[in-house]
Amino acid sequence: MNSTLRLAAVLLLLVPACGGTETDLGSESAALPCDVESVLAASCRQCHGASPKFGAPAPLVTRGDLLAPAVSDPSKRMIDLVTARIHDERRPMPPTGLLSEAELAILDGWAAAGTPAGSSKCEATGEGGGGGGGGGGGPPKVHCTPDLTLEPAAPYVMPKDVADEYVCYGVTARLDQKRHVTALVPRIDNSTILHHALLYKTEEAWPAEPAPCAGSDIAFLNGQLLAVWSPGGQALELPPEAGLPIEGDTHFVVQMHYSNLRSLDGQQDSSGYDLCTTEDLRPNDAATVPFGASRFEIPAHGALDMTCDYKIPEGAGSFNVIAAMPHMHELGTHISSTILPSGSGEPVDLGRVDPWNFDNQVWYTIDATFKEGDTVRTRCAWENPGSTDVIWGERTNDEMCYSFVMYYPPITLGSWSWPIPGLTSLCAPTP
Repeated sequence: MNSTLRLAAVLLLLVPACGGTETDLGSESAALPCDVESVLAASCRQCHGASPKFGAPAPLVTRGDLLAPAVSDPSKRMIDLVTARIHDERRPMPPTGLLSEAELAILDGWAAAGTPAGSSKCEATGEGGGGGGGGGGGPPKVHCTPDLTLEPAAPYVMPKDVADEYVCYGVTARLDQKRHVTALVPRIDNSTILHHALLYKTEEAWPAEPAPCAGSDIAFLNGQLLAVWSPGGQALELPPEAGLPIEGDTHFVVQMHYSNLRSLDGQQDSSGYDLCTTEDLRPNDAATVPFGASRFEIPAHGALDMTCDYKIPEGAGSFNVIAAMPHMHELGTHISSTILPSGSGEPVDLGRVDPWNFDNQVWYTIDATFKEGDTVRTRCAWENPGSTDVIWGERTNDEMCYSFVMYYPPITLGSWSWPIPGLTSLCAPTP
């Protein structure tokens, strides 16, 4: 027996025991085989449950769901798209990564056999794994009690005839003294249409009423990314040595990405963020810096793989890294970032996502240091199947190459500002 079949056999021993009455093997309403049911429940139904969440276009609960025409391509069945996506390294399903060999063998084998119905009902079926941050397991856990809520002045009502929309709203916190933000907790209201959310701090106020927006609008206000949430994402909690400083009139912008592929009517949402703040200031202010590039062009029907170096300027000092979040858009295939010490010492990993997945962006906890003279090297790769060139930009159909790094204390050189690393990095084709 080969290794794949042996793994599949082991998994079969672990699925819930079956019991109940026999069903018609040819009926679309018949039960799924218990091994198929187990894989779907554990890995797919966080989004593709009986009531699909996070913009998922269809449920994957019954045999009929899997044999139904696909929403995105009615000439194919859902099972055809499922079997393609579970092998797609660039856009895997589930978004967190490809299934195990045993799980792939179960779904592939079932599809190849003609999707036969199960012979009986399986026990312990359901929506599947939860995951924090709105994935079914409740809000993410933090070691503090949020005291500042960022929410829209009114719910955003998603138009029935709009499949995909970016929406922004602003919140201004008026503070009588400096505070530190110690944790940022996503607060998910309508998990049916919410695809992901980003939180920025801006230099000017944004309207409190939610309305369609473009990322370039936020960039115009010198928006600094503070947090990001996607299905399964967690809260970001800072270590006790540092906090994000807020003072006076502090302006926040929440950008929501909604997906309504099923043309649902009457969907509305008030998602946002809950922040833990404290007047008991921590030893260090924290800040975020984007390493990478903001000038490139990906040719039509082509690819681009480039590596960009940014040298930490002399006199900057030394810094501690808290977390990092790699960020690209939908054409990305690879992103990684590394600290190259100026003297002796091994390179330090700041995060690597290969293959890149636009639907699964998270902050990674990092414990590292960098200092003046060190080089931060960021590699990005894209594939562009479209008929037009793609350049850097804030829109989803533009592209990005950033490793957002949260660190302390902030760089305070008079000649330095937040976007400089992306503007001045030296880029070349990756060897």
